[in-house]
Amino acid sequence: MTGVLLVNMGGALSRKEMKIFLSRMFMDPYILPFNKFTRSILSFIISNTRYKKSWKKYELIGGTPIIRATERTKSALQNELPDTFKVKVAFSYTSPLIYESLASFNNVGINDVIVIPLYPQASHTTTLSVISDANNAVMRFPGMKLKFINEFYQHESFVKFWAKNIHEQIAKTNYCSPYLIFSAHSIPKQLVDKGDTYPKAIEECAKNIAHKLGLEYECAYQSQMKGSNWIGPEVKERLKELASSGKEEIILIPISFVNENLETLYDMDEDIIPYCKKELGIKKISRINIPEANPLFIQLLANIIRNN
Repeated sequence: MTGVLLVNMGGALSRKEMKIFLSRMFMDPYILPFNKFTRSILSFIISNTRYKKSWKKYELIGGTPIIRATERTKSALQNELPDTFKVKVAFSYTSPLIYESLASFNNVGINDVIVIPLYPQASHTTTLSVISDANNAVMRFPGMKLKFINEFYQHESFVKFWAKNIHEQIAKTNYCSPYLIFSAHSIPKQLVDKGDTYPKAIEECAKNIAHKLGLEYECAYQSQMKGSNWIGPEVKERLKELASSGKEEIILIPISFVNENLETLYDMDEDIIPYCKKELGIKKISRINIPEANPLFIQLLANIIRNN
C-alpha cells in the first residue's frame, strides 16, 4: 500500500491555539531566515503580541476553513483512488503535524509515501518548508521512502479548474469583458534573489489561465508584511491605478490558494473589495470563491498520484 500525505499550512481553532500557531510559524527558518536563537526571540514576541488581533480576524470569518477543506479534499481523493492508496492530511503549524502523520503511516506498515504540499506554485516559504520538515521527520522511520510533488500549477486540469471557476463567475455577475487580477501571497524579495521561483510560476500560471479564457490580466500580490522588501505590485495600489484608467469590471483570482483562508475571506472580502467599492468607485468587482473538494481538483490530484 502507498501512502498519500496532503500537507497544508493549518489554522488555529481557538485563541490559545492561535498563539501556538504563530509561534510555530515564526520558528520556521523558511519563514524567518535567521538563526534559531533569533527566531525564538522573534517568534515569542510576534506570537504574544499578535495572537489576540489575529484571532479576532478568525472570529470575523467564522474560524479557519483550512482544516475542514483539507479534510474534505482527503475524503474525496480517497474515494477517487483505488484501495492500494491510503490518504492522510498533515499541517505545518497545527496538529496533526507532518511528523505525527508520517508516524501513523509507519505504525501500520506503510513505507512508501507521496507527499503533496497543497501549494500550486512552489516557494521556499511553503513547499521547501514542507519538504524540509518531512525529510527531518522521516529519519525517525528507517525504511520509509518519500516522494514529493513540488508544484502542480502547470497541469492542464489545474488550468481547467480555474478557467471553469472564472467562466462561472462571469456568467453569475453578467460581466461583459472583465479584467482579471491574479492575486497571490507575496514573499520577501530576498528569497527571489536566493533562487525562489515562485513569482515566475505565478506569472506562468496566470498566463495559461487567462489565455484559455481570452481575457486581459495581470498578477499582483497581497499580504506584504511591513518593514521588509516584498515582491509586488501590491493589489490595492494596482486597483487604484486601474480605477484611474477607467477599468469597470474586475475579477480577483486567489491563484496561490486551493482553499478559502484568512487572506481570501478577510483580506479580500473584508478589506480589498470594500476599499475598491467605497474608496475607488469600482462597483463591478468580485472575486472567485474557491470550491471545496471540487471534482476537477480532485481528479488533478488523483492523476498526479497515479502517474507517480
